[in-house]
Amino acid sequence: MTVSTLIDFGENMDKAQLVAKLPSYTKSILEALNAAGFEAYVVGGAVRDLLLGREPGDYDITTNARPEQVLALCQAKGWHTVDQLGQNFGCVMVVIDGCSTEVTTFRGESYDDSDAHRPANTWFCDKLEEDLARRDFTINAMALDIRGQVFDYHGGKADLAKHLIRPVGKAVVRYQEDALRMLRACRFVAQLGFDYVQDGVPGPACGMAGTPYYLAQVPHFPAERCRGLSLERVRKELEKLLVAEFAGKGLMLMLATGLLQQSCRVRQSGDYVPVPILPEAEHLLGLAQNPRFHIYDTWEHTLLAIDNSPRELAIRWALVLHDLGKGLSSVRIIKADGQPSDPGHEAQSAIMAEAILQRLRYGEDFCRLVVWLVAQHMRFAPMLLTGEKTLRRWLRHEAAHGPFRTQAQLVAGYKLLTEVFLADMGATHARENQQLMDEGRALGEQVIAMAQASMPIATQDLAVNGRELLALVPKNTIKETFAYLIERVQSGNLPNEHDALLAALKKKLARQERRPEKSNPDIAKA
Repeated sequence: MTVSTLIDFGENMDKAQLVAKLPSYTKSILEALNAAGFEAYVVGGAVRDLLLGREPGDYDITTNARPEQVLALCQAKGWHTVDQLGQNFGCVMVVIDGCSTEVTTFRGESYDDSDAHRPANTWFCDKLEEDLARRDFTINAMALDIRGQVFDYHGGKADLAKHLIRPVGKAVVRYQEDALRMLRACRFVAQLGFDYVQDGVPGPACGMAGTPYYLAQVPHFPAERCRGLSLERVRKELEKLLVAEFAGKGLMLMLATGLLQQSCRVRQSGDYVPVPILPEAEHLLGLAQNPRFHIYDTWEHTLLAIDNSPRELAIRWALVLHDLGKGLSSVRIIKADGQPSDPGHEAQSAIMAEAILQRLRYGEDFCRLVVWLVAQHMRFAPMLLTGEKTLRRWLRHEAAHGPFRTQAQLVAGYKLLTEVFLADMGATHARENQQLMDEGRALGEQVIAMAQASMPIATQDLAVNGRELLALVPKNTIKETFAYLIERVQSGNLPNEHDALLAALKKKLARQERRPEKSNPDIAKA
């Protein structure tokens, strides 16, 4: 086999060390294919991650063996297989010790305008070089054999060393073939923190110079090709990007190249319906904020807040959407000192967030939670100057009117809201004041502790059950009795403890017996 570029590993890892990192089931497949006279290589993202010292999420293998030969070999070995020819041309899923590996025959692909993602034609080929040429980016177009040799025809190793995402060949060709690759480029930027580069004449700069998100040159993407992508695929890529370590950098590339402003599609009643991705974010780029509080414009503040936060989807979505209402004519004002302000922007942002998440087909519970986080994200800051009674009133209101069915959900919601608040605050000048940040964290912990200790919502949140209450009150008053106990605990006047709850109820009933003229079967109003 002719190899245009054969890489020996760098200073920190020799070939034997690299092979030693391969799991046993991957080695078994490679060795079995080689022993049968076939070429076989680990390919794609696993090679990239191994070279970066990361733990690969999975291992794919490419081979010149045809699918029927792979199936026969696995049958002889007693390995379970799933033939995926109908779904993924030339692919056999091999399962060893419960671990799955896709084994795919070398193949070539061609595309036309009938689909924005899937190839129009696929065929088997005999050379590894041809198989690697069809892949998206240079760092994903390398192959590794069982001896630890890496085959790199497109400069993937050099781009890894330079921390670059670069399309294989001409970018315009790669993206005309498969529009999803544009989103994947942004996702890899977010996951790896690399810079994106491509051939062709770049566009002007984007963003605030000197920030982590500034793009000195914006690459050209045929972003309109997204219109042929399914919402399911776009949302999957977007979610992977949002929970990545460098999500802000990936989102900046999406906005700068026009991807966020584009639409994808869903099939509805037999027809394709366009679904906007996130055009509402575009007006945040360059939108000024009061420099007394803010260090970046609204968009880059949003990106920094995202990167400040835990990598949890609900938190990340809330931060993407939390300031969308800023700058709108119905929200923005100019204060006497000439500085902009956006009072009430959280309410408008919550309205916009709900519409966006619904059109992106998120479930009702997820939508309600994220919208609540957006609507509440400004509430913590003034609470730094208030007392426990104000905090309790806030908690009681949200227990009654928020998107929570149980106390556990309420506690979980406030844990998320604390992280949203701290991430948002940490994207302002407050980040330079460690005492203030610590006070913010302490406030969040105080509210969470209060919710855990004294904010039951459902009957099952109380330390007594219905059977115990039925021994004291008639069945037709059980609902009102639970409501009475929940109200007492939420008010802070009664601990949520078994004996204390029963004692309080008995005391209430005893008072009613002593004052029969005021007794009322409605326990909650007695």
